[in-house]
Amino acid sequence: MFVDHTNQRVLDVLEGRDKDLIVNYLRANKDGLLAQLEEVTTDMWDGYVNAVREVFGPSFRVTIDRFHVIKNFQEQLTQARREIQRGLSKEEAKELKGTRWLWQKNPENLTTEERQQLAQLQARFPRLQQLVEQREALRAIFEDRSIQDAASGASRLRGWMEQAKTTGLKALEGFCKMLSNWLELIANYFVSRSSNGRTEGFNHGLRGILWRAFGMLNFRHFRLRVLDRFGQSAKT
Repeated sequence: MFVDHTNQRVLDVLEGRDKDLIVNYLRANKDGLLAQLEEVTTDMWDGYVNAVREVFGPSFRVTIDRFHVIKNFQEQLTQARREIQRGLSKEEAKELKGTRWLWQKNPENLTTEERQQLAQLQARFPRLQQLVEQREALRAIFEDRSIQDAASGASRLRGWMEQAKTTGLKALEGFCKMLSNWLELIANYFVSRSSNGRTEGFNHGLRGILWRAFGMLNFRHFRLRVLDRFGQSAKT
């Protein structure tokens, strides 16, 4: 799915995510629909990144937005919770069972009761609390408006990784490796703070179309429905 974030609309939907399919679409629209394109935000898939660079050049700005970075961290946090839970007695494991969203919620979104429950769990499971603290430190970097360029953002993220590695938390190892591998594109977020949040919203809308239709076997019909529902500019 291609989303125009400026005008808050879906530009088009392709039948697959094969790199050649994406390259052909970008080339066909490079001088038309995409003539004013300045930046592409995407998730962490080489096919998207390589397709954009093949058509628009290696210096074109491609951004991995913070949504996917934090999502990856949350997955590591969930994995850590499960690892700890497997090593507990049955009685102790009950304390962690069903607490996933308590650990994953941003602190400002917790209710008073949830904060109290989480505080008890944090005291009981300090290593999980360490992960939460690292996540909040990472969020603080992304929300720091004093960072206004990719180089400064990359420097701050490297500093976070160095500190995170000192914790000795296994769950952070894979995340830091991912962050290091994609650092250049993740740091591009600080240039214009572009986000794929709207894309995730449109994805939910597309799934809604499929749910209401109890599935659609004809891709052409599906594409037309998507463009009819989400293809109009929200600014007109």
